[in-house]
Amino acid sequence: MKAWRIVLRKFGRTRRVTFGGLSGFSVDGRWHTAGRHLDYAAQSLSLAILERLVHYKRFDALEAHLVYVLDVPDTAMESAPAPPQGWDGDEPVHTAQAIGDRWYDERRSPALLVPSAVTPGEYNLIVNSRHPDWQWKWVISGPVTFAFDARLGELIKQSKRAASEQ
Repeated sequence: MKAWRIVLRKFGRTRRVTFGGLSGFSVDGRWHTAGRHLDYAAQSLSLAILERLVHYKRFDALEAHLVYVLDVPDTAMESAPAPPQGWDGDEPVHTAQAIGDRWYDERRSPALLVPSAVTPGEYNLIVNSRHPDWQWKWVISGPVTFAFDARLGELIKQSKRAASEQ
């Protein structure tokens, strides 16, 4: 499966840094709790863009980004079980985090396929480059400079103005 990861340039200058697990170690995510060296990627570039933008408060303050592409063999990943109720809300749900934590702690595979909360019907890939079966050759592209289309920023600004007027 191909997967895309967009990262801030300051955190992604090399593939080993980009997929070193610092993001998963530093903060909780939808599918894990902090303290686990893992990273998220998306099944398409457009989903990677949305997954990144959903976390930004100010589009006009975006720093430089890079994009990487993975190609992880199906035999090196597993699919998460059916997500628990409420997994796709604004805040992470412990039962969803427990799924990723268990997968990571049991070292079952280098990658876990999980549904996207941003785009129903699409998927993200959680990767663990510290798994003994991980292969750096799966990182097939990057770093490549990436810039968000400025029109997306305008949409976000308009949306925030409309919300504040309500």
